Amino acid sequence: MPNFDRFERLFRDIMAGAMNLEVGARTIFELAEPNKVRVVKGKTEIELREFLGRARAALRGHFSGDSKFATDDNNRSGKDLLEVNSLTHIELKSGKAMTDANPGLASVAWAIEDDNGRILTVMTEGRDERRRLLLDGASPSRIIESKRKTMDDLASVFSDQVPLGEAPGRLAHFLKCVATGITKSDEIQRSYEANENARTPLLLQIDWTDGLVRYDKAFLSSEKIEVIRIERTESRAQLIAGGRDSGRQAKLYPNYKNSWTAPNGQKFEASNWIDTACFHVWIG
Repeated sequence: MPNFDRFERLFRDIMAGAMNLEVGARTIFELAEPNKVRVVKGKTEIELREFLGRARAALRGHFSGDSKFATDDNNRSGKDLLEVNSLTHIELKSGKAMTDANPGLASVAWAIEDDNGRILTVMTEGRDERRRLLLDGASPSRIIESKRKTMDDLASVFSDQVPLGEAPGRLAHFLKCVATGITKSDEIQRSYEANENARTPLLLQIDWTDGLVRYDKAFLSSEKIEVIRIERTESRAQLIAGGRDSGRQAKLYPNYKNSWTAPNGQKFEASNWIDTACFHVWIG
């Protein structure tokens, strides 16, 4: 499975000035091709150096005077960069096809009012079962069966917790926040409880020609969010919601994003769904 985390951290550090353009271009060039985002695939080291220069210039063009950027390796911070002088948070998106947020289980449980922890149980029990199966040498079909059961159980949680039609308040607020680039769980919940809008970040997306360009995926502030359907596709369970007036849609679905090294040193691929259970949100 492709893993874009390394590229995204490199790109963020280069934009912040923590890594120079030459070293950054060389490091990105040396990444395995499947782990490069689409915009940089197949590019030469020189082309990458020029692209990174365009992107850095585009970033600084949004700020007056001498800009200074700080980074954060903690995914829970919910932002990629902070411009220190203006205290502007910045979200860097690696392309149109990339997800808009990767919320944890607790964040999604809050959004769908799963106060009894059913999502946590389903996602972690399935993970633990697959770990046991792999260590016991189970066949690939048994792993597939376990993954299918996890998605069946998750679809049941979605169906039980979320009615079709107008979205409950927490879910609507959660999706509207994500669509504006607010992805930190504490910030989402705090703004909901205070009945106020959180401060939105500067949203920038990678573009080969211009380096970085602004993008906007926000729902209309006054529109209702409706749950359109809960699906159990061949590969996963997912919730589809949309803005009543804008026509914009949000898709919420699960993910297990990391490989796992067992206590005996064996390493198993992320495709087995065995570590870092979370969700993805895609806004379109």
